[in-house]
Amino acid sequence: FKNYFTDPERAEAAIKLVLREKKVTNYELTARARDGKKTVVSYNATTFYDRDRTLQGVFAAARDVTERKGLDQALQDKNVELERAKIAAEKANLAKSAFLSTMSHELRTPLNAILGFSELMSDERYGTLNDRQHRYVSNIRTGGKHLLKLINDLLDLSRIEAGHMELARESVAVDTAVSEVLNALQPLADGKSQHLVKDVEKGLAVWADATRFQQVLMNLLANAIKFTPNGGSIQISARLTDERIRVEVQDSGPGIPPEEQKRIFEAFYRLRQPGQAPEGTGLGLAITQHLVKLQGGFLGLESEPGKGSCFFFELPAGGRVTSPLPRDESPLPATTKRMRILVIDDDPDAAQLIRSQLTASGYEVDLCDQPERATELTAQLQPDAITLDLLMKPVHGWEILRQLKSNPRTALIPVVVVSVADEPGGSATLGADAYLVKPVEKEDLLAAVRRCLGRKGGVPLQRSVLVVEDDTYTRELIGELLRGQGYSVVTASDGAEARSAVEESLPELVILDLMLPKISGLELLVEWRAHPRTADLPVFVLTGKDLSPDEEKYLHSYAEALLHKEQPWKEDLLNQLQRALGPTPRGKA
Repeated sequence: FKNYFTDPERAEAAIKLVLREKKVTNYELTARARDGKKTVVSYNATTFYDRDRTLQGVFAAARDVTERKGLDQALQDKNVELERAKIAAEKANLAKSAFLSTMSHELRTPLNAILGFSELMSDERYGTLNDRQHRYVSNIRTGGKHLLKLINDLLDLSRIEAGHMELARESVAVDTAVSEVLNALQPLADGKSQHLVKDVEKGLAVWADATRFQQVLMNLLANAIKFTPNGGSIQISARLTDERIRVEVQDSGPGIPPEEQKRIFEAFYRLRQPGQAPEGTGLGLAITQHLVKLQGGFLGLESEPGKGSCFFFELPAGGRVTSPLPRDESPLPATTKRMRILVIDDDPDAAQLIRSQLTASGYEVDLCDQPERATELTAQLQPDAITLDLLMKPVHGWEILRQLKSNPRTALIPVVVVSVADEPGGSATLGADAYLVKPVEKEDLLAAVRRCLGRKGGVPLQRSVLVVEDDTYTRELIGELLRGQGYSVVTASDGAEARSAVEESLPELVILDLMLPKISGLELLVEWRAHPRTADLPVFVLTGKDLSPDEEKYLHSYAEALLHKEQPWKEDLLNQLQRALGPTPRGKA
């Protein structure tokens, strides 16, 4: 009997088991026929006795389970294979995320220098550029921005796929968010003579991550501008529907064919236009759809060829949003103490770039390129604010931030994290006041610093507008016009006074006449643009001078606005001021 089975010991154990236990159930043995074929047999066996309870024998029944065992083994092998594939996929996904994160850091570091220093070169800081050089620098900056967007999109997609996308949801004012996005994209629409229309119900708030909500709006509007022909129109609307905010972006473009609509939200799929090569990376809409979904919404599309497209989404409504506090309207001194900023960064190029941007805007800047001395130096200098890199050696920026916030001598100093590491979550926990990802636009850096100083009670928000005008009536008129809107104003009646005023205290903006006694306005502008401290000083030229073609060309290049006294200029001046400095203190302009 035992020789019939491939495992005689197991067969013998079965006999002993049934005699001991009086039965066995589903006991499997592998039998081998004379031709060598194997059969898996499942036995059920029981003992039987006579009336005197004397063992008479064993009754056994067997079933051929070879096929079932083969299926079970195949299923088990498949499960093992699937588990191995799952583990391999998870490892690959982690490796991809780590790779993208590392590469984003490695790429952002040189991009920070490319974008930042190309911007400084455009300001003529290091000499005069000819038209061709201006064009080349502009091309460098445009290419750098395109590459930065691609890096950010890839990193966003990686975070979403890995489930690591961080959201800080709050009540976000819809009208404010839409206005900021429209202002940012207006130049693109102007370049195609397109009409942007805003139709947003007043007082709406959406429960969303403010940054990601604006990113969704930016992606949808930028797409609409891209695919709408010259002279077309784009409307963004928002309204409350059943405790949800519905946002729609409607364009007058060519529409999207049904076969394209099925794939338009796929990653890396690029919409094709007749006679044109596909544009972009194909990531924008895929990321937008994920961002909307992560915030509790759904992104949809209604489109018909020849009749335009409408992208729409809904998100939960938020609570009441408080309006920002108005600026202090009390009279301000003409001169103020310069704020001191400590830049902590062990990358000399990055530190120098931040220093140039801050110095040109009137701040006094100290550098710390030794992270191990950062806490000690901060306590010694007592700066009004700090910019802090994270990826430093031998001390990481997180550790420096922890030390700063745990030291009574430095705990109240505002810290703006400026790093290629896109990890804002931990900074708020450790007490950072703002988080910026390199490369950082100068305007974003200055805005973050001013917000921090404003919360601390710093003075930069109180800088005045300098009006340089030799005509008494015009000087008083401009001063009253600006004071009526809540601006703080100081005046100068000639070029020498203006030069001294700027040397003593950097104003927020200068309104400059050209025909001035002692030093002409044009001479002042050339002088200011050549000096690092004043290279970024916003200057509006308001003049009655007949300009030569060369003068007009220079002013269009180096002044933020050019207004002519012989034309209606008051309303235009206030509008230009609002665009340059943000909402007026009284919000009337």
